[in-house]
Amino acid sequence: MRPSTVGTKHCAMTSDIKTMCQVGADFYDGNMMKKKYVASALFAAPLVMFLSGCSMSDFSVDKFDESTEKSAQTSQAGVASELLPTWVPAGGTNVELVQRNTGSERIFVMDYDGQLPNDKCITVATAGKPSAAELKKAYASDPRTKNFDPEEISTTRTLEADWWPDDAEAKTTNLCGRFWVHQSGGKLYAFAPDNVETVKAVQKERSAA
Repeated sequence: MRPSTVGTKHCAMTSDIKTMCQVGADFYDGNMMKKKYVASALFAAPLVMFLSGCSMSDFSVDKFDESTEKSAQTSQAGVASELLPTWVPAGGTNVELVQRNTGSERIFVMDYDGQLPNDKCITVATAGKPSAAELKKAYASDPRTKNFDPEEISTTRTLEADWWPDDAEAKTTNLCGRFWVHQSGGKLYAFAPDNVETVKAVQKERSAA
């Protein structure tokens, strides 16, 4: 028997089931996952706990509606620390970002009035209303969304910030990977939506509050 960690928890297990607790941890690591894998993980959870000695608290989610605010002085520093995606151009300053703790939704703003990289961003035909074909092409270029169909990803924003305009998504002019982007007043705004199921969970939680 040897210990394996899940977050700060420990599970004792044999070599045949050494990854059981890690499966539970990965299920809630904040990455977007295909629904079929989510369903499989949920079905397997009781067996995982029985075989590995893990408790449900080892990989339970208390709340979906939680977020974290982060910042960077420059876009270069944000990309280097992986706070920002690699398509973000150099030259941006005063970066402010909010991220969903239990999902992949992000919003960020930075001071920047330069050009977007043509090789990493596409211009949408109708501002604020990217087509299914445009979304499919953009999402396929992002490692977090490349295995998703556009309809599996929500278009609803659930994150908020004082610096984020209420109608920012409706002004989207470009898709840079999974991010909906537009520029206004010397600032660049970007929004990365979450998968449909996570958005529903957040909305359900808020309704019950």
